[in-house]
Amino acid sequence: MSEQARARLHEFLDDLRKTLDTEVHVDGEIESVFMGGMGGSAISANIVAGCCSRYCGITMSMNRSPIVPRWVGKNTLSIISSYSGNTEETLEMYERCKEYGSPIIVITSGGKLKEMGEKDGYTVLSVPSGFEPRYSAGYMIGYLGGIMASIGHPEFRDRMKQCLPSLENFRNYLEIPGSRAHLLAQKYSDCVPVLCTENKFKPVSLRWRAAFNENAKTICFETSLSEFNYFETTPWASYKGKRMRLIVLAGEDDLAGNGLVKRAVKNIESLGFPFDFVAIGGSSHEERMFRALILGDYLTVYIAEAAGIDPEVTPVISELKRRIRSQ
Repeated sequence: MSEQARARLHEFLDDLRKTLDTEVHVDGEIESVFMGGMGGSAISANIVAGCCSRYCGITMSMNRSPIVPRWVGKNTLSIISSYSGNTEETLEMYERCKEYGSPIIVITSGGKLKEMGEKDGYTVLSVPSGFEPRYSAGYMIGYLGGIMASIGHPEFRDRMKQCLPSLENFRNYLEIPGSRAHLLAQKYSDCVPVLCTENKFKPVSLRWRAAFNENAKTICFETSLSEFNYFETTPWASYKGKRMRLIVLAGEDDLAGNGLVKRAVKNIESLGFPFDFVAIGGSSHEERMFRALILGDYLTVYIAEAAGIDPEVTPVISELKRRIRSQ
């Protein structure tokens, strides 16, 4: 593994811990939160929204389109995130939110978005520059937790603080040869993974897919467990190939009783083909979510290492962004 990739993975929780207590001032009464971003910025927002939706009495919406819903207004806090600060769709979202009179907080490492936010007098939270955008997730998630606490919803921040020591121990374990991440990396090094998760784990599934794509440079597909149960069992029942491998990703507690996950696993077993059930432990939903996130990052970097691939470099994405900027 490249030493730089190892350092970035290790620092994810450190970055999160540093930014969780961020305090911001927002004028007026906030009735909803609009989060705009693309790629890794969007996934970070999805993670926080997925956790907060379980206990926060406020609407949180994640947007990946320059088309901003018209309900965004003066009582909606808009959080606009772009690592580079130059993502065109995100810049358009910023302009629309400004036009609609929404208070705005910017999260970026620089670029046009930082310039615009500072010029317009909005709060700008800085992310260090100089590394691949996906490695800024710790800062992004921590900032979002701090922002939510600042507007009167500290639950996510407080829950993350409680489980951070356990998550740090889990991270350290994954760096030891023979860890679960190493074992899974051996299994998935020569296949096309198909991730299947319950909706509450959807942000994790998106993060895993991105990690397979960008770290391991391999194709990865993902679907929801409920959709699989009703619409996708037929093609899998007749699938005779060995290239694709189904992975059911869920929390250990999801096997209790006779809920969706347990029923789905029984259905998959009845189809008669190999699959993996990756059960994630933890004492809370947040801990399970973040254990899963960390596991996906490490196993995909280990796959890259075994294949002699530099997980840091994404030449296709870099070239595509260069072409977009030059148009």
